[in-house]
Amino acid sequence: MLAIAYMKASALTSAGVRKVASVDESRISPRPRHYLFSFHAIQMNHKQTPIRFQKLYTRSNYRIVGRSKHSALKPCHWMVQKLISGTKNCYKGYFGIKSEKCLQCTPTLPFCTHGCVFCWRELEEGNLGARFTVEPDDPGYLVDEFIRNQVNLVQHHFPMEHSLKGLEIMEEAIEVGLKHDGIINVGEFKRSHGHSWKKIERSMVLLRDLGIVDTRDHETYVLTPKNKSVEDPRIILSTCDVSEGKIRQTYKNALNPSHAAISLAGEPMLYPKMQGLLGEFKRRSFTTFIVSNATLPDAIDSLDTLPTQFYFTLPPPSSKLYKRIHRPVIPDSYNAILETLDMVESLSCRTCLRITLVKGLNGLTSPSLISGYANLIKRANPDFVDIKGFAVEARALRIKKRLGMGGTGESIGESSAFAPSFQDVMDFATQLSTAGNFPIVETSRKSRNVLLLANWPRDKSYIIPGT
Repeated sequence: MLAIAYMKASALTSAGVRKVASVDESRISPRPRHYLFSFHAIQMNHKQTPIRFQKLYTRSNYRIVGRSKHSALKPCHWMVQKLISGTKNCYKGYFGIKSEKCLQCTPTLPFCTHGCVFCWRELEEGNLGARFTVEPDDPGYLVDEFIRNQVNLVQHHFPMEHSLKGLEIMEEAIEVGLKHDGIINVGEFKRSHGHSWKKIERSMVLLRDLGIVDTRDHETYVLTPKNKSVEDPRIILSTCDVSEGKIRQTYKNALNPSHAAISLAGEPMLYPKMQGLLGEFKRRSFTTFIVSNATLPDAIDSLDTLPTQFYFTLPPPSSKLYKRIHRPVIPDSYNAILETLDMVESLSCRTCLRITLVKGLNGLTSPSLISGYANLIKRANPDFVDIKGFAVEARALRIKKRLGMGGTGESIGESSAFAPSFQDVMDFATQLSTAGNFPIVETSRKSRNVLLLANWPRDKSYIIPGT
């Protein structure tokens, strides 16, 4: 049975009263032959996803939850960094979201209407297609499982003792640098202090990310100039907001998650009980973000309970480029997205359009491409526009192969050329800002992310109340 058939699609009559509309099941019919892309999808109608599929994701550190195994969570890079250091949020911090309290999850891990070339999922082996073909888990049970598993991961996979040990190693490494003209040789540090390579590497990478040290070869690190004259390692760390107290408070926060990012993988609007899921999170005083590819306007329109903030994929203004990047697996998806864009302004929640930049594809700054994007944004009139650089991680390594350009799909060297730098993202954002009069209000160099305002009042805070 099609996912959309579980949902009550609705529309507003001229009198403003909702009426039940028939569902066009052809919208998520099997993939037409003219698309040059196919999944090894498993056609099924079972109570649970296959064991083979589950193993693909558990090997990649996903925690698959629920009876039917169609849902999953996974702590993101930024949450782990926050647990380790007690500082730094991802770009959701623009809106007041704390990374350690964020539960990154999905109710539709194996199901999606796109096969984006930049996707980090197991598209080739672990995608079950664009139909929700298993028994949907109850939303209340699912939320309980999400929370229980998140807390379990924090307690047992990222224990606070490891982070405090990492803090100790960072302090010792800085002390070595202060005694040796700013130079920290990793091999000598290991021999003199007895820590494992893994622990030292994790601590040194964190010091580099904090801007305390720099390196060219990961064997020798050098304190950055501003830190060479400081005598106390704890003072240096405190300038980056890193301390034992911060780490302990971060762990305390992490045991009480309060935000759900329904965005991990798959198309969330294929879950036939999304309204109930949002309601259950709301009942537990969670804020919620949904990141949707916008291909299911009927499902979106059927929601009476909305997320705190709704993200929608903004496709390229060219349908040809859209098909090349997003590789839709349902017919007429571009027009479906345009239909969704036309309802964005009427949604009674915060809205954001997201552009994922892929260098050499849509990450160009040609006037026609920029003006096309600006026109689509004006058509939708969202509150925000989020521009995010493609990240080379997990199965996104296969981007070159997915584009039909050869390669093995296993080498980071093959895919790194498609990842824009922060400056690339800024150049694109600046031109888009000029073309559409969308002011740039936030940037995150580490995330290669830029936030612009569209319909959001320029004198109003965009921090979510209560976060």
